Amino acid sequence: MNPECAHDYLGPPLTATCGGGNFLIFMGLLDAFIGRRNEISDACGRVVPKTSPDVEYDFVVVGGGSGGATAAGRLARIRGWKVLLVEAGGDEPPGSQVPAMVVNYWGDPYMDWNYQTEPEPVGCQGYPEKRCTWPRGKVLGGCSTINGMMYTRGTPRDYQRWANAGNPGWNYQDVLPIFKRFEDNTEVGTLVEKEYHGTGGPLTTERFRYQPQMAFDILKAAKEIGQNVSDDLNGRQVTGFAIAQSNTRNGVRLSSAKAYLRPQRLNPNFHVMLNSTATKILFNQKRASAIQFVYKNRTFTVRVRKEVILAAGALNTPQLLLLSGVGAQAELRKHNIAQTHELPGVGRNLQNHVAFYLGYELGNIKATNDLNWATALDYILYQNGPMSSTGLSQVTARVNSPYADKSGLDPDLQIFFGGYSANCAAVNETQDPHARKMFTFSPVVLQPKSRGRVGLKTSDSFAAPEMVANYLTEPADVNVLVAGIRLIQRLANTTVMRRYGMTVDKEEYGDCAKVYGYDTDDFWACAVKYYTGPENHQACSCKMGPKSDPEAVVDNKLSIHGLSNVRIMDASAMPVLVSGNTHATIVMMAERGVDFIEEKWLKSTNQKPRPHPYYYDHPESGEHY
Repeated sequence: MNPECAHDYLGPPLTATCGGGNFLIFMGLLDAFIGRRNEISDACGRVVPKTSPDVEYDFVVVGGGSGGATAAGRLARIRGWKVLLVEAGGDEPPGSQVPAMVVNYWGDPYMDWNYQTEPEPVGCQGYPEKRCTWPRGKVLGGCSTINGMMYTRGTPRDYQRWANAGNPGWNYQDVLPIFKRFEDNTEVGTLVEKEYHGTGGPLTTERFRYQPQMAFDILKAAKEIGQNVSDDLNGRQVTGFAIAQSNTRNGVRLSSAKAYLRPQRLNPNFHVMLNSTATKILFNQKRASAIQFVYKNRTFTVRVRKEVILAAGALNTPQLLLLSGVGAQAELRKHNIAQTHELPGVGRNLQNHVAFYLGYELGNIKATNDLNWATALDYILYQNGPMSSTGLSQVTARVNSPYADKSGLDPDLQIFFGGYSANCAAVNETQDPHARKMFTFSPVVLQPKSRGRVGLKTSDSFAAPEMVANYLTEPADVNVLVAGIRLIQRLANTTVMRRYGMTVDKEEYGDCAKVYGYDTDDFWACAVKYYTGPENHQACSCKMGPKSDPEAVVDNKLSIHGLSNVRIMDASAMPVLVSGNTHATIVMMAERGVDFIEEKWLKSTNQKPRPHPYYYDHPESGEHY
C-alpha cells in the first residue's frame, strides 16, 4: 500500500487466493507491486470509514453494493443532507482491482457471503447435499467488486414487461435516459451509438484492453453457423455474439463504490461504516425511526430523519425486513418475531439465471499459464495485457432458442465462455507437460420460469437466510438449456473451432449416461439437473408492483407498500429478471430511486444537487465542502 496514504487492512492478499510453492512467492510480490501502484489500488482515493457513527442521519443506506453505493453517493451530493452507508464487509482489496483476478475472491470469507441453497428438489443433484453455492459480495461495492464486470442492460422487452406488470414509468423509453446519464462510454461514435449511450457520467464503460485470439475466432464461428455478430448488445441490435463492454477504467475494475463513493470522500456529511452488520429496522407505527447494526461486537442505533434505503441484495434485503417484523405473519410466527407490517411478498418470487458448464479440451493448444512475469509487468507498469481482461469471459452471446418469442426481439438464451485467463486459478494446467488448454461454454436461461423464495432459518441476524432456488422445476427452463447445448455443439464443430482440436470433456453425470445414452436430449436434460450452474444474478425477492399484486413489496417509486419512509434499491425490487447481467440495471434502479427522493424532499426548497466531482481523477476540480 502507498505509505503516504496507508489505510487499515484492505482485505485478503492475492497470496490467500492461490496455490502454494513458488507460485505463492510470485503472487506475494505481485500483490505488493499492485498495492503500491496508485493507478491500480487507488489507495489515496478511498473513503476513510468511521469507527463510530453519529446519533442521527437524514438517510441511512443499508448495503454498499451495486445499488447501495450508487444511492449513497448520489444522496451525498445534496448540500445539507447527512448520509450514512452501512456495509457488512470491508474495503476492496488491491488485488480485486485487477480484471484477471475475477474469481480469486469467490468463497473468501472476508469478501463473500458464500451462501448455499437449501437442498434442491430438481437441480444441483450432483453437489454435496444437493445444494448449489451462491457467491455474493460481502465487500464495499458488493458484487460489482467480485463480478465479471460485463456491462449489459437487458432488452427493451424486459422493461416493457416491468411496465405491463403495473409499474408505470419503467418501460424502455423511461429507463434509457437514466442508463445514458450515468455512463461515461469511451466508445461512443466508434463502436456504439450516441442514441443508446452517454458520456460524462460516473460509470466508465469500455472494452477490456486485451482480447485473446480465440475471442475473435468465436465470433467467426458464430458467423459460420448463421448467428449475428454485434458491436453493441445494448444498442440497436439486442441479439448476437459480441465482445462485451465492461465497467473498467484505464485497465482497472470500476466498482460502484469506486465510481460513486470515492468522489465523496472529502464530504464531512457522508459517513461509511464498514464491517457493520445491520440487524434491525426500528419502527414507530409505519415509519422507520432508526437502524440497528453491529460493529466489532458493539450494537449501534442511529436515528433516521428522512428515509431508509435498503440495498443489501436479493437475499439480505428480505432477510432484514423479516427480522424487522415486515413480512408474512406465518413466516414471522415461526421465529417468534413480532409483526410490524403484514407484507406477504417479502422473500417470494426469487429468480436467478441458471446455466450449465460444458468443458472442452483444446487438443492442439498446449496448456500454458497466461500469468507470468512478462504479463505481470505489462499490467503493473501500463495496466495492459492479459491481466487487464478476463480472457474469454468477456465474450458473450444473447440469442433466440427455438422456444423464444417469434419476433426475434426477446432473446431467452445467453452463452458465456471461459478460458485464457491470466489467473492463478489456472496454474494447475501447467503442472503436467502433456496437459492441454481447457475451455468452457455455458448456456444460460435468460427468462427462467422457475421461482424460489428467501426466508429465515432463525431469528439470529448473523445466520444465513433460508434460500430455496427451485432451479429447473419448470420444464421450460430445461428445454432452453438443452437448446443452448445443441447450439454450442454446432459452434464447436465449425471450421475455425476445429483448428483448436476441440474435444468435449465427456462426463456421465451420475446415472444420466447409463439411463438415457450419451448425447441424447434426455441425457442433457438429466445432466443439467446434475451439475446445475447458478449464475450470480439473484433478483425479484421484494418485487415492484401495484398494491393489488399480493406478491408486490414496493411501488413504482421503490417505496415499500404501507411504510412511509423505506425504499429498496437493489435487485430484489426487480419485478422480473432482465435478460442479461444485472449490475447495470441495479445501478439504473438506484439512480432512479434517488431521483424519486429528490422529487419528494427538494421540490419545496428548489435545492439542486452539486455537480458530480471526480476528486481522485481531477483533484483540482473538486468542490470544497
